[in-house]
Amino acid sequence: MNPLIDNFSDQYQLTDKVCVVTGGGKGLGKTITRYLLEQGMKVAICSRNEETISKTVDEYKQTFEDNIIGMACDVSNSEQVSRFKQFVFEKFGDIHVVINNSGFGKDTLVWQTEEADWDDVMDTNVKGAYLMSKAFLPRMIENEEGFVLNIASQAALNGYANAGVYCASKFALVGLGKALQEEVREHNIHVHSLNPALIQSQKTSDETVDNGLIQNEDIGRMVVYLLSQPRRLKIDNIGFWGF
Repeated sequence: MNPLIDNFSDQYQLTDKVCVVTGGGKGLGKTITRYLLEQGMKVAICSRNEETISKTVDEYKQTFEDNIIGMACDVSNSEQVSRFKQFVFEKFGDIHVVINNSGFGKDTLVWQTEEADWDDVMDTNVKGAYLMSKAFLPRMIENEEGFVLNIASQAALNGYANAGVYCASKFALVGLGKALQEEVREHNIHVHSLNPALIQSQKTSDETVDNGLIQNEDIGRMVVYLLSQPRRLKIDNIGFWGF
């Protein structure tokens, strides 16, 4: 038996590592947060809605105690991102992983999309990832260690009618990630984009699971898998779909 190949002793250890999850108060971000907490990570979450963040932090504190913190933060606002960064460093003292999960789209034809809606989607989905990376990468570079994970979409690889601004933002997010990877590779920092298809994200408690759609838990497991891989391994832009 070759222990390097045949066991998991060389997996990256997530216990006590610090992670930021944007859009972490509900839906997919909330599920990803739970999966990371279950690995022993310290997780800081943010979203625009303070009530949602407070509710999720209070819920998770019952099990994970002081390993979960959160505050309201509009990721497209540089001043709010700066305050969130200081909050994370004051509470946890370091950063190892940034998960850019905040994002949304508009169900409109390109030529019927209002300029304000275009700006809002692009600012959240792309500028938000840029600002979060800008805020936390300097510490990762100092540490010579880190991981930036962008939750992109199959809309980053394909065009869809009535989703022009969403597609544009996700294409841009993947491009940003690829460029960023080349800039930080020498510092042992990984940048990866996940490209899931449709997700049944905001289920009600009595809603039946649609097995033709990706579930939040599927992505939560994928995130843990990616972060746990030996740092000698680079995995690029995983796409996945409901079966």
